Amino acid sequence: MKFTVPKYGFKEFERNIFFNLFIIVQLTAVLILMVYSISSVAYISKFYNPIKKYLEGNGICTKITNYKIAKKLEKLDYVDNIYSFNTCAGNINDNNVCYNEIDTDDTNIHANSYDEKFINDFKPLLEKGEWLDKYEAESDGCVNVVIGYSKEYDVGDICRVVFGSENPETAVELKFRIVGMLSNGAKIFNSFESSGEITDAESLFSNYYMENNFNHNNNNYDLLFLTKDTGKIPGYPAMSFVKFKDDCSKEELEKIYADLGNKFGDDVELVGNLKTEYIREESLKAINEQKIMMMPLIAGIVILIIVSVFSMSAISSNKQLKNYGIYTISGATRKRCIFIQMWNVFYGCILSVILAYIVFRLMTVTGIISSSIVNVGKNELLACGAIIVIAIIASAVMPAIIIGRAQAKDMLKEEE
Repeated sequence: MKFTVPKYGFKEFERNIFFNLFIIVQLTAVLILMVYSISSVAYISKFYNPIKKYLEGNGICTKITNYKIAKKLEKLDYVDNIYSFNTCAGNINDNNVCYNEIDTDDTNIHANSYDEKFINDFKPLLEKGEWLDKYEAESDGCVNVVIGYSKEYDVGDICRVVFGSENPETAVELKFRIVGMLSNGAKIFNSFESSGEITDAESLFSNYYMENNFNHNNNNYDLLFLTKDTGKIPGYPAMSFVKFKDDCSKEELEKIYADLGNKFGDDVELVGNLKTEYIREESLKAINEQKIMMMPLIAGIVILIIVSVFSMSAISSNKQLKNYGIYTISGATRKRCIFIQMWNVFYGCILSVILAYIVFRLMTVTGIISSSIVNVGKNELLACGAIIVIAIIASAVMPAIIIGRAQAKDMLKEEE
């Protein structure tokens, strides 16, 4: 009997197939709710975690107009460090014409270059291809790039881009290989246009919809380029986090803000809600609110599955008591009988996982749920695994009580 417990568990599953269907449907719904709950919390944290290091302590989130200003900022006594990503505009030059002959109808591009840490910590939603963490910054003379959603270009294409074409003497031309494409509407860490719109970390990531980037000057769509920082792409610091030294008091901070305004004027934007302290507090507040909102749902899910499996296992054990009596007389211990019931539930769990996956795919394809929010990652899989384990363990409690106290002769009596 030792090696046939899974076999007899499957037989019990077949005998009670209609009864088990109720558990399967219920467990499927539980798994879907659990994934959605965990994903909703992870979705908000997804934007905070990659930049939380730069939001620690006191500082400002600002747009610096050029690298000369950034170097001057770094030399100030009260500045600890500055984190920026490079941004630059350019033109596609697939026809390989002279810089001063570039057609104004050529596709405009906006290139953002991120450091290795940010690329490894953040992955936007992709339509196709791979994110930049899978590739070196350059290969075969081309800069590897993930582009915004495009109908004109595709993964594997190579294109030439000219930066600063208005001045042929200082213009820079680079070749780019497309290794990935963003989904239409994916959120990316971008330079902001209106500082008043910045609140928490999520607001620093903008939706990049293709339709919103139609350029009426050349009747074409502007294209977004995301790359690893190679130091070759010209531009300016764009969005920057300027971190102050930790030993600054509130009075000193007020003097710092005033000093920055006097020295740099419009070259460094100073707005009250762009203090890193404010962004950090608002981000943590949003994350905690989401956790608090989801905790009762998660607790309810766990309680529901425990009570449900308890009830179903009790009914199933009583219904199959005669079979367990036969197993006992045939040499199976009561412990083996309990394992048979656990395998019965295990098979239902497997079918629930498969069914939940199919439902998720259908809901994503039809647009019922947003694929950008729901993500079956490590935490979601661990949560679902915990639900499965709880269900299997719970399925052993009632059989242990019912079978454990029943005599074999009582088990063999036919139920009227």
